[in-house]
Amino acid sequence: MGTHVDHAELVVSPGEFFHLSETKRIRSSIGLRLSDRSYLPKPESPRADWVASVAVPAFKTLAHMGVLAPRFCTIGTGAGLDALAAVEILQSSTVGFTDLHEDVLAHARENIHSNLLTEDVELIGSAGDLLAPLSGKLSEIDVIYENLPNIPVAGGEDLADGQTSSTFISERSEEIPGFAEKNLVTLHYLALQQAHPLLRVGGRVLSSIGARIPLSEILALSGAAGYNGSILTYTWKVQSEPTEVVGGYAQWEREGLGPFHFYPVSVLQEAFDGLSPAAAGARALRLEKELAPFEMSALDALAMVEKGERVGHTVAILDSVKIPDSAL
Repeated sequence: MGTHVDHAELVVSPGEFFHLSETKRIRSSIGLRLSDRSYLPKPESPRADWVASVAVPAFKTLAHMGVLAPRFCTIGTGAGLDALAAVEILQSSTVGFTDLHEDVLAHARENIHSNLLTEDVELIGSAGDLLAPLSGKLSEIDVIYENLPNIPVAGGEDLADGQTSSTFISERSEEIPGFAEKNLVTLHYLALQQAHPLLRVGGRVLSSIGARIPLSEILALSGAAGYNGSILTYTWKVQSEPTEVVGGYAQWEREGLGPFHFYPVSVLQEAFDGLSPAAAGARALRLEKELAPFEMSALDALAMVEKGERVGHTVAILDSVKIPDSAL
């Protein structure tokens, strides 16, 4: 294992990054310290950042629906910004958080704690695989949020070395449905399975999934894991780390998986113009059909990236609600 160092501190403004006019429970200027294995927030480009462009709109949509999360959990928190957003928007007072590496988790804990304005937030964090570290420590959760990686690590790479926010170890002992493996959504399925006993009835998992596969395949995850599923929000983002991520998908297309869908950024801008993430979520299947003529495979998207052109993809928040066992 290599030596891991801290990045310089980043400063994020919730007003600009979270689009909040004011904050009551978190600081108005958030200072972050990061391990070199942490997912790097993108305060200079919120459209490319998962928390700013995907998690925050989903949390706001829930709050608008009257759904708060006194007991909240995030899987793979990275810098801890998703947890801070939940404290502010979903009024969370118990926050569970996990990440794969101890150093990432330690920084996340400090980032969350040091940027709170309130003392009534209990932090329960532990490092390890998915939700396993929180087993026995947290129950009756209202909302679990996850933005897990989709791309299996290529042979010869080490998940412990460097930032691995887009990749994961593909050898799992659990039984995985074939459609989940083919579509590279294995970890999303496993998170739903592990979440079930930790949620209260009516609690939900918000799965943030780059919709590089059909929405019908994303919705199938909820049913396969025993939930009622729907698309809560639908949006798009510029592909961050495009050479690495699009290249990873292209590699797995060559292995017979996918195909995976990308789009020119200009097409996505026009398709989603004037639509809030919640409004787009309500018409997600129709939007998907309208975008179909502009789909590019990962191999074609990689060719664009190599020419210096920007590509993007749609993002769905899959809202999986736990139903009573008697309803199964």
